[in-house]
Amino acid sequence: MARLRPSALRLNRERGNELLMVTKTIVHFEIPANEVERLSGFYMTVFGWKFEKAKMPGFDYWLISTGPRGKSVGGGMYKKTGPNDGARNFIGVEEIDSAIETFKKAGGTEVVGKQEVPGQGWSFIGADPEGNVIALWEQMKPARRAGRRRKSKRR
Repeated sequence: MARLRPSALRLNRERGNELLMVTKTIVHFEIPANEVERLSGFYMTVFGWKFEKAKMPGFDYWLISTGPRGKSVGGGMYKKTGPNDGARNFIGVEEIDSAIETFKKAGGTEVVGKQEVPGQGWSFIGADPEGNVIALWEQMKPARRAGRRRKSKRR
């Protein structure tokens, strides 16, 4: 078992001294498929997952719902682009540029550079020092709406 640095853990005395992770977590996953219809059927049968074709011009992509919204990790499925295209997890980060820098300084390598997913956020796909593919994801912040003025009551 890998030894975790103390900075990656915290002691929570209110929960019986169990150690809890405070690092980044998986926020999305992707499964490439040679035959999307057949493979999505497999996951529907085995796990009860739901698939919905995404509206992404120029890209065939299916959103995967694995359970109740806010209580499960969602994913995506797309047509395989090559023989080495494998499943990958996306780790949520606050600031993708600094996360990419940290990733590379720690020995990770770039597989697919930073890309914007219009209206959603930014992704980066890399490989860890042993060649395992992992992706980083920064969710786009919702645009703040200009403050609305309250209508004054006319007398």
